[in-house]
Amino acid sequence: MKRILGYGLLGVLAFVLSLLLLAPATLVTDQIARRLPGFGVQTVEGLATEGSARGVQWRGVRIDRLNWNWRVLALLTGWLEFRLDADDPEIKLSGKVAIDPGRRLRLRDASGRLLLARLGALAGQPKPPLQGVMEFNLRELSLNAAGWPQTADGVIRLLNARTTLGQPLNLGDFTVRLTPASPEGIQGAVKDHDGPLALEGTLNLLPDGRYRFIGQAAVRDAGNPSLRQAMNLLGPPGGDGRWALNFSGVLPL
Repeated sequence: MKRILGYGLLGVLAFVLSLLLLAPATLVTDQIARRLPGFGVQTVEGLATEGSARGVQWRGVRIDRLNWNWRVLALLTGWLEFRLDADDPEIKLSGKVAIDPGRRLRLRDASGRLLLARLGALAGQPKPPLQGVMEFNLRELSLNAAGWPQTADGVIRLLNARTTLGQPLNLGDFTVRLTPASPEGIQGAVKDHDGPLALEGTLNLLPDGRYRFIGQAAVRDAGNPSLRQAMNLLGPPGGDGRWALNFSGVLPL
């Protein structure tokens, strides 16, 4: 009897799996649309396990084409994982995205490039205070069910960063190296690349979204009065000509 029951359950699982393998790609886009208000696509092609969507739009951001491929073996570890590739002149994304039954989200072996203005729109801030380009190369990034980052390992680069508050000011290029913090959270080492703004410091991000940045900044070119005037809004610099930085808060969701 137990053997018959086992074969029966195996048959049911095989039947369900066959249905998933043959399900249309709209199954994926419809599920996303239910969870992300305002999400839409123009056309969908392929199957739920391997498909593509054209004209993807959300929060005013558009991607020409988004391709996905289901990684079946990830189910053995309790994750539903897809390989994603975005094909768009302004947004590049390639990596493995997974979600578990607890609605935790995981991004692995991911790289990409997008404008900070696009990133701000996705985060619900259509007019971010910084403009430029963000490039990332992440071995892993994990978010909990609430959307707070829990752990990260990789590099983020900000290229041609400039302020958009008042007079536009060029700040330069910066690198943020992310590593898991002990005992929990994420630590980021921030460093500039010999641009107009000299900047270095450490970013600490806790699992509940609280963050603190401690570092120092300076105007590299003494003949840049506009940037110096903007930095003076933080108060006078120290005797070494540097401004001590100490910011804390909570990440917006």
